[in-house]
Amino acid sequence: MQLTALVFYPQSPFRGEITTNTLFGAICWGIRKFYGEGDLKEFLKRFEEKDPPFVFSSPLPIDKSGNVWFPRPPLEGSILDGLDREGLKDIYPLNKVFKKISLIEWDILEKILHKEIETERELFEEILRKIKEKQKERGVNKKKETREILEDYKKGIPGLKKESLTVKTPINRLTNTAKEGELHNEVIHIYNPFAVFVKVKDGEWFEKAKVALKVVRLGGNKTVGLGRFTFEERRDIIPEGLTDFVKERFEGGEEVYTLSPVFDDGNINLEESLYEVRVERSAVDKSPGYFDRRFIELPLWKKAIVYLRESSILKVKNPSEVLGGLKTTLEWKELNIYSYGFGFGLTLGGKR
Repeated sequence: MQLTALVFYPQSPFRGEITTNTLFGAICWGIRKFYGEGDLKEFLKRFEEKDPPFVFSSPLPIDKSGNVWFPRPPLEGSILDGLDREGLKDIYPLNKVFKKISLIEWDILEKILHKEIETERELFEEILRKIKEKQKERGVNKKKETREILEDYKKGIPGLKKESLTVKTPINRLTNTAKEGELHNEVIHIYNPFAVFVKVKDGEWFEKAKVALKVVRLGGNKTVGLGRFTFEERRDIIPEGLTDFVKERFEGGEEVYTLSPVFDDGNINLEESLYEVRVERSAVDKSPGYFDRRFIELPLWKKAIVYLRESSILKVKNPSEVLGGLKTTLEWKELNIYSYGFGFGLTLGGKR
């Protein structure tokens, strides 16, 4: 097993959000296009049998210094725990600002994985301590209110993307014409460079996946210039110490922090896990198959599916090499359409 990372450099806006499912779909289309349908079936079979050649994380933002930031996990309790009446007056107004901090740095996440930070209150205090430490290093002597300190921290969090609007007009693809005045706005997503961590079990398939990504685009509206990107493999962007939490096998009773959305495959103790859910119903991507009648006839939508979101802390029931799996979200004649829901997990360990 090998841990590596791909850094993506967007070259255009994207029609929708880039998720693990978007990346998996692009890899599948690329394998079919470059290596043929036989290789695609062999590739999918590995995932169907829960023997994936690799699993990967969601897109992770990178700050100006080249550091990867991570989704903040849900922890026990509240920042208001253990406070007296006077303490509540001081801290309660900060709760709203604290909740909006959605990403954290590696050294804070590392403490969570080592179980040195186990509650929301401890996370709150660690963030404050870290900010004050940075101010001291920079020689900042101006005393700030706690709310200002938290706001400054929030402003320093790198953005993964922003949304914008583009003006579109419906085009008749048969006549290549458009009716005058039929305009509408459409949301597009403008991504900054981002990292995707990959846990590789089979290097040969990973090399094929990288080739596949070079011959495809991501998301919808590819025929009008959206979804373009370049990428490179960069292990140097993986934070020091992260490999300590990447295991080849999850043991029963272990807690796992996820860097990708996961399907509940029955091996997750939901009652003892901390997570949020996301319901997704995505459109069928037909664009790579415009010249294949099987794809033209496909329905428009896949089935709705439920994910346990990235940043969840999940308790594993029984020993397993993987979390989650593939789900069939559309069956049409001889075709099966899948959604990707394998978890890229970091195992929580004991105190240092």
